[in-house]
Amino acid sequence: MTGNNDMPKGVGEALELESLFNDATGLVMLDLALSVLSKGTFSVVEGIGHFLFVAVGGVLLVMLRFNLNRHGKNPELTTIPISLLTPFAIYLLAEHFGVSGILAVVATGIEHNWEADRLRLTSTSVQLTSRTIWNILADILNDFVFLILGISLPEVARNVTQMGRQGAAALLGVSVLIYVVMWVVRYAWALRGDSASISAFFGDRKSDERPFFARLFAVSGIHGTVTLAMAFSLPNKIAGHAFPYRNELIAIATFVILISMVVSAIVLPWKLPQKTEAYTMADLDHIRNKMVDYVILQMRSQIEDHAVREALTDQLQSQKSNRLTVDRAESTANYNALLSETKEVVDNFLHCDDVNNRYSPEIVNIYDKILRRVLVEPKRNHFTLRMKHSIKHWKKEVLWHTSHRVITHEQQRRFRDARIAENPELSEQIKQREVMRDDLLALNNEVTDTIDHYLDTVLENRLKQKHSDNDFVYLVRRTMNHFCAHIKHDYQKSAATVPDILYVQAFQHEYDFVQQGINAGYINQSIAGVLYTEINQAQLLQLQQFQETEEMALIEA
Repeated sequence: MTGNNDMPKGVGEALELESLFNDATGLVMLDLALSVLSKGTFSVVEGIGHFLFVAVGGVLLVMLRFNLNRHGKNPELTTIPISLLTPFAIYLLAEHFGVSGILAVVATGIEHNWEADRLRLTSTSVQLTSRTIWNILADILNDFVFLILGISLPEVARNVTQMGRQGAAALLGVSVLIYVVMWVVRYAWALRGDSASISAFFGDRKSDERPFFARLFAVSGIHGTVTLAMAFSLPNKIAGHAFPYRNELIAIATFVILISMVVSAIVLPWKLPQKTEAYTMADLDHIRNKMVDYVILQMRSQIEDHAVREALTDQLQSQKSNRLTVDRAESTANYNALLSETKEVVDNFLHCDDVNNRYSPEIVNIYDKILRRVLVEPKRNHFTLRMKHSIKHWKKEVLWHTSHRVITHEQQRRFRDARIAENPELSEQIKQREVMRDDLLALNNEVTDTIDHYLDTVLENRLKQKHSDNDFVYLVRRTMNHFCAHIKHDYQKSAATVPDILYVQAFQHEYDFVQQGINAGYINQSIAGVLYTEINQAQLLQLQQFQETEEMALIEA
């Protein structure tokens, strides 16, 4: 009801706690009333005894789960199944001994919350997994209850129709009266209450906001599925006789639900201001992308292996969001401009005095020729020319190997040794080619380092200018990496393995970035909370994968 409106914090907390209390109290009171109707007697001592019995049973189960969490070798395999089975086991056990199964489950639920608080910093993997499972089950059960509610409404409508107009009007009048009485009681309690807990929710009794908060609390007393579920749980027979006014009670419960929902749906949006988000998704994406770029720069500066550096960069890039609105024309223009600048940087490096003093003109010219053919020359029909060149090359290779009957590596080695024996000058030519290849690869490594340094500088400057749309920098980096791999003929090389310690260091840099942003004031607490949650989840997933890898290695060993 208040999804798009800003409910005062104290009133919202009071409503949440009241909802939990009402559900549990309603179930227990209904069970107690049905017990009185069926037995015809009521014993306070017996009721307290039943409560103590089920409460002690709940405590024992919780103590068992607590010790399994603290001392078990694999608590996930024992605690979570026990946690899922506890409500069913408690209910069946209590019913078997003739006491309230509902009361037993409620008491155990209280102990369950106590256990969760005690284990807040213990067995965190169990807590996270258990919380996720329970959230999924709660959503499924809530959806199921609403489905049953929708299916049940036609039956209620038919029963009301059979009662006639006068009967339906009388039931509606009783329902309105019940709602008004509940509204008055809630309003008076919230307005006149003096206790510290009430003041904590609704403010000081003499404050001007107290009446407004009291009216909000009264109007927000919405009834729902639990009310109708309790009405439908009324037995058809009790103590051997038909349950009196069962259909009328179900109809009244339905009317009260509808009245409370309609009144709240009208009044709350009218009285409450529109919810103002502490941030927009664009703000979150902007900060997240800057965080990833910052961490990439930090990690690239401390990793010497180029393959590992690029693999980690690609992995960290996956953390970015694709929701940012990007001007494709501008992004393409930025890419082309940066690619041209990077080519110019490479060209200047190739023809600088330092490179010319260390490498022969032939090596520099070969590299420069490859650079111009792959990156500089116009790419019109480039794909077609490459295909024609590849087909021509493979055709020549197949014809040569077929004519000389040289297929396997061993046959190639024998053929080469025989040629060298016939013509000793070939040995010197092969050595010269190997030297040229080594020089070409060495020059390529220097070009790679030059490209990395330049693009890292560009990214660093854009971060200083508070830009977060830096994907074109990574596209240029990928293009240049592909070119350098083309020189080495290893662009189909298997992906490099990134050590797990580097991921841990990257996550620590992400934490540092968020903390620095909070201290500087450009990251608010709401965005920080979202980013911290994402980092925690990514770190947990990475640690789990690392643990699974270690376990598999031990099994294989």
